[in-house]
Amino acid sequence: MDPLHDPDDEELLSPEQARELAAQVERAQLASGAVRDGRTGKVGVADVVLNAGNPLALGNRACGLWGTSAEVATTLFRLERVFADAGRPEAVVHASPTTVADIEGISDDSGWHAVAENVALVHRIDRADAEPTGTYPVRQAVEEDLEPIAGLLSDELDLSEGAERRLPRNLAQRLDDPRCLLHVIADTEVDRPAGFVLGFVESEVGLIEHIAVRPGRRGRGRGRALVGSAVDAAARAGARLVATHAEDGGSAQRFAEACGFATAYEVTAYTRGVDELFD
Repeated sequence: MDPLHDPDDEELLSPEQARELAAQVERAQLASGAVRDGRTGKVGVADVVLNAGNPLALGNRACGLWGTSAEVATTLFRLERVFADAGRPEAVVHASPTTVADIEGISDDSGWHAVAENVALVHRIDRADAEPTGTYPVRQAVEEDLEPIAGLLSDELDLSEGAERRLPRNLAQRLDDPRCLLHVIADTEVDRPAGFVLGFVESEVGLIEHIAVRPGRRGRGRGRALVGSAVDAAARAGARLVATHAEDGGSAQRFAEACGFATAYEVTAYTRGVDELFD
């Protein structure tokens, strides 16, 4: 079955196709979050990645809560302790078509709160057409790029000082993993990258996880060049599709659609503070 087309309506995904597509993307996300010191596994009916060395949200999350209402509620309760034991200040669940439809009511009853309404966007790769794109020279990042990338990423995500300090080490681990993509565009006026794209490829699925261009360098095609570079690299690594995520209705969604991505399904992030469970 083609995960990007409903045979009865090519403009829509059937529920089964949306669930299969989301499952493929989430498997890649879990693998990405585990680089290099993390671990993945099951907690109740949820798939979970925990990575104490990863200061980004992609390294510590749960997804795929599929089961009865009682099983899901019990899993949410167990996740609170799992994230607390891992030293995380909050537990995070991303609910997509792989999660039961009544997760909103179950989570509300369990003290979890919806904090972000996002969408998954997918770009289907035609390998026959895969070739370098964009007018700006994009290259693979090197160790000297990691500090400025960490600073730009920290500014974009409003990370804490502690998280920003840990970022270069985590990014260095990704440089050593052939599944990871980290590309930059040079800034011709200063000795630092004008922008970067961070991605991952696993089991024929590519991910674009973060992309940022410095203020003052935006609106000139650098972001499109970075996206094109990541898509091309994913195609060369064997990906059939590339997925990314953005705030529903936001500028990042519009940018991704302008780069050839199509909105595929909704993803809601739920959180639960677990500070009171720390020993």
